Amino acid sequence: MNLKDYINEKIFKKLNIEEFEWDNYGKYCPASTGLYLKHSDFHKIGKLLLNNGKYNQEQIIPEKWIVKITSMQLETPSAYKSERVLPKVGIGYYTFISRDGFVFRDGSNGQYIIINKDKNLLITIMASEKDMKNVTEILRDII
Repeated sequence: MNLKDYINEKIFKKLNIEEFEWDNYGKYCPASTGLYLKHSDFHKIGKLLLNNGKYNQEQIIPEKWIVKITSMQLETPSAYKSERVLPKVGIGYYTFISRDGFVFRDGSNGQYIIINKDKNLLITIMASEKDMKNVTEILRDII
């Protein structure tokens, strides 16, 4: 089964995400690129992460998996830049771990899902900016 079809069946339908595009390379969906969502649907993915895999009181992704991917798996001192709004302290699975409880995913041209479970905070950004630093800089006084 193509990954796009699998994710649609297991996750997107449960989140009421009906309109999306996901590029294939040949007959395969690469998973890490080429997904196009409306911002409101992108935000639903963030809610899923913030709420440990639950959406509208339904456990869509196992809580243990969400906890694992949003927890420090490896420190990344070479990627740490203290001047950044969200310095990369380490990585989880498919996530970056920052300081003060912030965890985030970023995409090319300024797409972000930023969560802080301790603060019950979710920020989603869909920008068209090649310099990712410019996108997060607007958050400096907020987070």
